[in-house]
Amino acid sequence: MDFQARLEALTHQLRPWSALWSRSILQGWPESGAAYPEDWLDYARSLDETGERRLDQGELVGAAPPSLGALLGALEELTKLPWHEDRHPMTVSETQGLSDKKAHELARVLALLGSRTRFIQQAVDIGGGMGHLARLCARTFGWTFHSIDRDAALQDKGRQWLKRARSPVGGPLHFIQASVEDGPQPRIDPLFSGRDRASIGLHTCGPLALTQIRKSRGAGFVLNIGCCYDKLELPRDYPVSGIGREHPLPFTPHALALTTRGRPRKTEAEFARMKQVYAWRFAFHLLSKRQFPERDFVRAGDAPRALYDSPFASYALDRLERLGLSSNMTADELTAFEVSVRAETRDLLLCHLLRDRFARALEVVLLLDRAIFLEELGFEVELLQLFEPDVSPRNLALVASQSV
Repeated sequence: MDFQARLEALTHQLRPWSALWSRSILQGWPESGAAYPEDWLDYARSLDETGERRLDQGELVGAAPPSLGALLGALEELTKLPWHEDRHPMTVSETQGLSDKKAHELARVLALLGSRTRFIQQAVDIGGGMGHLARLCARTFGWTFHSIDRDAALQDKGRQWLKRARSPVGGPLHFIQASVEDGPQPRIDPLFSGRDRASIGLHTCGPLALTQIRKSRGAGFVLNIGCCYDKLELPRDYPVSGIGREHPLPFTPHALALTTRGRPRKTEAEFARMKQVYAWRFAFHLLSKRQFPERDFVRAGDAPRALYDSPFASYALDRLERLGLSSNMTADELTAFEVSVRAETRDLLLCHLLRDRFARALEVVLLLDRAIFLEELGFEVELLQLFEPDVSPRNLALVASQSV
């Protein structure tokens, strides 16, 4: 893949719409809603429940505005990435104690490693936890494996698990308690250096992905799957490549948070639940803006599930009490307020459904920047879809190798 051409094309599509994706709809309302083309909002308002749900899945029904259809079509094409769908077969004993999600991820990772790491003798895993990946790689490939994690309790559980295991591990497996950080770390840095070394990071949180890449300059193979992009620090962590710096997008903390949105296809019940949660949160936001104009933004916070199933008055009174606020409104007055703002809360919902259409493209921009950075370090790089998104939404893998 020509990462540079893909990055340039994506930034060309995204930059004109930065007023939509770079800011919070709720915190900037109603001014934030003015950034959405009126024909987009008119189209969204015309949708029924089924049409809203399909928009949430990235599909347009009926006569959508040409500009919206062209943009979503271009973004869909530019975010298409090749799949690595092979699965490594695992026995019942190998998957014992693993969640379905973890078992799915490890089966895909092992298959990818098996086809690309024939020259590898040693490996290091960042955030290895109990060492599930470590023990499976040591057993499958015979590697000497170092599993790094800062949580000593998790590593102790991993050691106990190995003691109870009936089958031999295979290659040597070492647990190392440490935090992987920027800057020199003489104790662990040698583990990342050597053309027979593999550096692996599954769901490396925020800037940890970039730390892994930088420490792995001398490795023969790198596998990185990032997550928690909202923990990145701008502009330190984006852009990181030379090409990325030539074609930057105006990322903000709100845009980074957007890239972390999960994208599994919701059932009808799940979509209805999301709408209900949004309806109460949005109505409470409008209430707080009216009742407490001196406050810049009142965060309602996550409420117990039962509150979203309760009348709005019950939800609002609970949130006000939690925040130490009083609106001096009765339950009947709160109910009447919620009814009076339903058209506005629906517009807020529709803006969210439209804004979410940018999430995948923004995530891909971050990873294309990292892919180019790896190429600038001398690696041959792939950007692949590795996990089923309904199982593991952060499913994009950077795979990089250097010739022996």
